[in-house]
Amino acid sequence: MRLCYININTEEVSGPFLSIVSRLFQKVARPDTEVDIKSVSPGLERIMDVHPYFFFLNKRSIIERIVQAKKQGYDAAVVGCFLDPGVSEARGIVNIPVIGLGESSMHFACQLGRKFGIITVNEPSIISETEDKIRLHGLQDRAITRSVRGISISTHDAFTKGLQEPKIVAEDIVQKGKECVEEGANVVIVGCNGLAPLCTVSGVARVGKDEIPLIDCLAVGIKTAEM
Repeated sequence: MRLCYININTEEVSGPFLSIVSRLFQKVARPDTEVDIKSVSPGLERIMDVHPYFFFLNKRSIIERIVQAKKQGYDAAVVGCFLDPGVSEARGIVNIPVIGLGESSMHFACQLGRKFGIITVNEPSIISETEDKIRLHGLQDRAITRSVRGISISTHDAFTKGLQEPKIVAEDIVQKGKECVEEGANVVIVGCNGLAPLCTVSGVARVGKDEIPLIDCLAVGIKTAEM
């Protein structure tokens, strides 16, 4: 099986992160699954650039990579962003599965527990966009009241120091996850393609003494594509 992972950022700025992503693929994908990384160009260079207009421009590059993946014989495409940019548009023009991390991991969470919470980067625009995605999929009743919250570490530190020492970010995520559990979450989703692999490569997959599941959205996306 051949899967195409679409990196929504340019390759030039993604090197250290993509090395961690490759480690995650080796950890979660089946032995007979080949996952190739295709970065967009032009594309975003900073996570802080997720302004609606820039996101709109980025969608074209994402969709073009998915069309190219279809032509190259890939069995499925996985878009590397919890906000699922370009996923619905691409599904309308290719006949291979196009997997969105947000959609797949939120629905998976509903199979594991009654209520979920989501941890993402400390960016107000992304938090609000993630809240919108919950409503888009009709899952607001399956989410806790304060459904989305950002980590304490700044975005800059998460993707500089955090890439060198993933456990720093993983520990922050677990602490935020405990807040979600205290407010009724049976499942916690790491709702950021950039943060989730830092938990997986650190061996962190549970929250608190009750070992509440901590979902890596990228891992779920890959397994969904395989299925």
